[in-house]
Amino acid sequence: MTSYLRAVEVGRPPDSIKYDIAVKLKTLKNGPVVKNRVRLPHPFGSDVRIAVICKDDGPTAAAALEAGAVMAGEETLLAPIKEGKILFTHLLCHDESAKALQEAGVGRILGPKGLMPNTKNGTITSRIAVMVREMLGAEEYKEKMGVVRMGIGPLNFTPEMISANIKAVMASIKQDLAKIDHQFAKQVEEVVLSTTNGPGFSLNGGFKSVDEKITPEVLCSAV
Repeated sequence: MTSYLRAVEVGRPPDSIKYDIAVKLKTLKNGPVVKNRVRLPHPFGSDVRIAVICKDDGPTAAAALEAGAVMAGEETLLAPIKEGKILFTHLLCHDESAKALQEAGVGRILGPKGLMPNTKNGTITSRIAVMVREMLGAEEYKEKMGVVRMGIGPLNFTPEMISANIKAVMASIKQDLAKIDHQFAKQVEEVVLSTTNGPGFSLNGGFKSVDEKITPEVLCSAV
C-alpha cells in the first residue's frame, strides 16, 4: 500500500511529503472530544516550539530551556503575548506563575488558539522540565467532526516504521475511548492512510466498501 502512495508522490520533494491517518469514529454529536498525546516508536521532526511562563532568570527557566523550550520567563513572555506576538506552538506555566498568568488577562488571546495553560490538561505544573521533554517527544491529536487526523511519518519511513506508528496511535486512541462514559460511547469506524497529495486507502483489513449504499448501479452512473 505504501508503494502505491509513494508512486503518487513521484516528482515531488520527499521532505515535503508525509503519511497521514484519519481515524473516523462513530460518535454522538454532543459527546466528549478525544484528544491526547502519543509517543511514537519512530518520531519525526515537527515544528513544536514550547514556551514556559515562569520566574525570569530563575532555576525553572534555566531547566526549561535546557530541556528544549524555546523561551522561558514571566513578564518577558507575557508582554509580547499581550501584543499578540505568539512565537510558540505550545505554552506551559509553572505553578508559581499561575497567578501572574491570570492577572495578565491574556486568556482572550490564548484561549481561541487553544494555548491557554490550565491544570486540567497538565499545562500548569511544577514539573516543567519533565513536561517539556514529554511534549517534544510526543505527537498531539484531537478529534474534530468525528475524525482524528495526524501525521505519522515522512515519505522515507519504511512500511514497518509506518505500521509501528499507526499501531501506537490506534492503541492510544482505543485507551481514550475506553475511558469515555458508556452513555457517550465511541468506537472506531474506519482508519484511512494517505499522503500529502495522494488518495486515501482504508486500513479496515478487507476490500468490502464501508459505504453500504454503494451498488453496481451507482458505480455505473456518471462521475
